[in-house]
Amino acid sequence: GLDMVLDAMEQGLQARPRADHRSVIVHFANSTEDQVKRIARLGAVVSANPYYVPAFADAYGAWGLGPERADHMTRLGSCVREGVTVSLHSDMPIGPARPLFNAWAAVNRVTVSGRVAGPEQRLSVEQALRAITIDAAQSWRLDREMGSVTAGKVANLAVLDADPTTVDPMRIKDIKVWGTMFEGRVAPV
Repeated sequence: GLDMVLDAMEQGLQARPRADHRSVIVHFANSTEDQVKRIARLGAVVSANPYYVPAFADAYGAWGLGPERADHMTRLGSCVREGVTVSLHSDMPIGPARPLFNAWAAVNRVTVSGRVAGPEQRLSVEQALRAITIDAAQSWRLDREMGSVTAGKVANLAVLDADPTTVDPMRIKDIKVWGTMFEGRVAPV
């Protein structure tokens, strides 16, 4: 399926070249290293649900995909190493609509059984935070309007009760939202 998408993208770009097309590959559960390299060459963006790994890697490893393919679902580390912009989504109701949970899943890749699946596919905390902010906005072509705290951008943000870059990475999912800021107005939870 992914090869078909990449073939179509490649044909489209050959027929009508565009430097900043930002074609987004959504879901991105199963892939190969060669496909990640091709995504990078084509200049596509990946929007992935990192919840697949904690929720399904053990089960899919035992039945369906096999351990190697299951552990390498959602190859976010490979994408970042190849220079592919990565954003995270939840696939709600499949996964929780909690951005910090998604960041936790991408950073830790800890399965239901407690093991780390595909450790080389983990993101750093900073990479995961970008994937739910700056890079998510970039994938939507809204990076000039939102995604970072910059003068002139919409001031929509969450105020957290702990710093995700300093807590134990296993606690990222437990960080509480103190409040929000929407268009410059602060609203405690």
